[in-house]
Amino acid sequence: MDELFEYSDILNAPFQAFPGNWKRVKPHWHYFTEMVYLVSGKLVAEISGTRYAMAPGDMIIFHPKQIHAFLDYPEPAGDLRFYVVKFDEMILSNTTPGSPKLPRLLENAGSQGNPYNLITAAELRYNPVKLFFENCIWETEHKEFGYDIKVASTISLIITELIRIWLRKGFHFSGQHTFDQFSSKDFSVLEYIDMHSAEHISIEMLAQKCGMCYSNFARRFKAQFGKTCKEYIEFVRVCKADTLLLYTDKTLDYISQETGFSDSSHFIRVYKKIKGMTPKQRRMEL
Repeated sequence: MDELFEYSDILNAPFQAFPGNWKRVKPHWHYFTEMVYLVSGKLVAEISGTRYAMAPGDMIIFHPKQIHAFLDYPEPAGDLRFYVVKFDEMILSNTTPGSPKLPRLLENAGSQGNPYNLITAAELRYNPVKLFFENCIWETEHKEFGYDIKVASTISLIITELIRIWLRKGFHFSGQHTFDQFSSKDFSVLEYIDMHSAEHISIEMLAQKCGMCYSNFARRFKAQFGKTCKEYIEFVRVCKADTLLLYTDKTLDYISQETGFSDSSHFIRVYKKIKGMTPKQRRMEL
């Protein structure tokens, strides 16, 4: 079964910028930040089980480690066109000494219970965000002298605009520095779950790998990801099952065995709990 994790060569390619028009993208996650600006048509994004219907002028941000996908729009979506910018937070810069550090603010936003993924056209109406995306794409395609500096600076401008919008909406940035307690150069809990989701996963083992007792691991995991570890494992399995439901004609028995469920009844029960419909109903949507 394919993994959800999307690898990127951050050292050699710390950012990407390109136009797109594909209607469906399988569930996946990555360690970089991704932003999508919808130019025309309609698009449905799903982030950690929550769906967002996008209209032209809307923008969505996928924070690192959020499982996300694009789904088929339930009705004709028109001429679909959007812009994509992907980047590692290390490229974000500040021009004024002592100003808030953008990487830390962005990391803080992604770790909140409501990370405000969708930014509407109305919220962006006074901001030249569309032009910023176009500038990033042009610079990336032409690679003239200093293009990497210009792209990094433009991405910093986009993030600054987002943070201003979030603050006006009452978003609170904690002054406390956050850090990833669940990954290191030797072990990543999310990558392990992704790679071994079809097998039995011992939460006690995961806690031990992170140097925590079970209760501390469980509490910290839910605080950081908004789900218990068991719920997250079930969510990953359902995401992988969804791919088999949509792109193959495999039976429910086969899918349940391939994605780590004990049997088809267990699969149907968990799928309905997370998706709000049965696997059969999901296939009938196509």
